[in-house]
Amino acid sequence: MVTIPKIPNRVLEIFSSSKAAIKQNSSSFYFAFSKLDKDQAYSIFVIYDYLRQIDDAADNHDRITFNKLIFWWETACNTNNIVINKTSNIADRVAYIFNHFSIDTKLMTDMIQGQLRDLNNIEINTLSELETYCYQVAGTVGCMIFCILSRNSIENNRKAVINVGIALQLTNILRDVHEDAMADRYFIPKQLLLKYDIQKQVLLESKPDIQTQSLLQYLARLALSKYAETDVITNQILDRKGKVALELSINVYKKILTKLMKNNFVDLSKRVYVTPQEKLLLLLKTFSKHIK
Repeated sequence: MVTIPKIPNRVLEIFSSSKAAIKQNSSSFYFAFSKLDKDQAYSIFVIYDYLRQIDDAADNHDRITFNKLIFWWETACNTNNIVINKTSNIADRVAYIFNHFSIDTKLMTDMIQGQLRDLNNIEINTLSELETYCYQVAGTVGCMIFCILSRNSIENNRKAVINVGIALQLTNILRDVHEDAMADRYFIPKQLLLKYDIQKQVLLESKPDIQTQSLLQYLARLALSKYAETDVITNQILDRKGKVALELSINVYKKILTKLMKNNFVDLSKRVYVTPQEKLLLLLKTFSKHIK
């Protein structure tokens, strides 16, 4: 078990600017992690802020911004003893956090590979390729967050963390499948489209046919099976705040998935979300589970 020193207050003050970004772009993520100690919360917010900027650049095919963000990261990784001040760019801050929590930089390398698929609009052919993509853009994030929240080594827990990360990204894909299709983004593998005798253009329709519903339910069941490893991860986090925050963030997305499954994807144009009341109930349920 590793003891990690506190991040200086002056650095946390600079990190705090990322708090607004996560609050605006992911209310569920903010809801889950905002009550952590500042060292952990603000570090997660900074990483999310940076990854959100990369994701937006990739989705919008903004190569100039994408390349700038990656260049900043590569430069920061090759800089010894990064000093954080008000002029530090977002990648400098992320590199500082990676160093502070001993996070493997290969996770960011893998993340960038997934974002490059989006930037170049590379189609996904097989279920294996889909799971690889989900690892790259979400499983890596799970590993980063685990390293911030847990004092235990990730090596013995990597598979479980990655599986839950894949579940989260599959949930995103299923929730946004129609919206993504409208933007000419498709994540359903060609292999599965062929198996279910579906053309990808049917995802442009808000009311799917039975074959499409069956395909989406198949992917939903796959995601649900991977959420089963949640307890394996949270049991490795000794701090109750961290345990509750991580489990809550996962449970909110799992709730989205179960609502999608219950609705049977009858109207893909209606965005499914978790209401504030449902989030509060999930918080109470998760918190009560970990009261000793």
